[in-house]
Amino acid sequence: MADTVSNMSTISLSPMASLFSWRTLAFVFMLTNLKALHFMWFARFLRAFVRRLTDSAPEKLLSPRCIFLPAISATRSPALECDYNLHKSNSTYFTDMDMSRGNFSLVLFGKAFNPLPGPTHFTMILGGTTCTWRKEIKPYARYELWTRVLSWDEKWLYVVTHFVKPGVFQPTEFVLQPYKKPKAAKGQEKDVDTLKSVYASSVARYVFKNNRRTIPPVEALQKSNLLPNDEVSLADIEKERASSLAVGRLEAGWDAVHNCFQPTRPALGWYYSAY
Repeated sequence: MADTVSNMSTISLSPMASLFSWRTLAFVFMLTNLKALHFMWFARFLRAFVRRLTDSAPEKLLSPRCIFLPAISATRSPALECDYNLHKSNSTYFTDMDMSRGNFSLVLFGKAFNPLPGPTHFTMILGGTTCTWRKEIKPYARYELWTRVLSWDEKWLYVVTHFVKPGVFQPTEFVLQPYKKPKAAKGQEKDVDTLKSVYASSVARYVFKNNRRTIPPVEALQKSNLLPNDEVSLADIEKERASSLAVGRLEAGWDAVHNCFQPTRPALGWYYSAY
């Protein structure tokens, strides 16, 4: 009788032992940390690169109204991105920005992008980036990245990225994705303190190159159909560019970078991350 009970216990426990085997646990760990595994940065970037260069929407819908609009994406912070303080490590914000800014730059400038020299070709080269943090991001917490053109001068294009609490803000429309309808925000935007929903902010500066020749940002914007021909619209763009230049150059302080988050505008689109 005792042998029978022992055998039944062994049989009943074997499926549980299989379920919690080292192989199963290792698979679950890898799956829940997919974003931080080796070669995933390359795989995620390659996916965005191919999708943007094969997307026909920017060529059809891109116009001067898009110049200061953000591209939005969302992701999570897996365990392998967290440090001993049990929140997202500061260094991992930069890999997220690689994806967000890489996608954004191909949305706006994909038409003229080409690594090979040509009369109308150019590449965008990152000349520097810096980030400041306001709030921590907990393990596996979801967050959004809003990336847009901030300003430019004779050489540099300044791009700002905000890490934002998800679902709090919704753009009024997606200009390059008219088939998508903005979802209802979790709270009324007018009743929300915008800064309380910002985790971190970053400014990056880019230079446009054709072989060794530096292309002024104005020329790159014109080639990408992002500058209007009429003087009134051009004056409005110049006014915003000039007012934001000190922020892009980090001459106005970091609070100004956080404060330039503008969630009530339209957006270029919502772009899904590979994780």
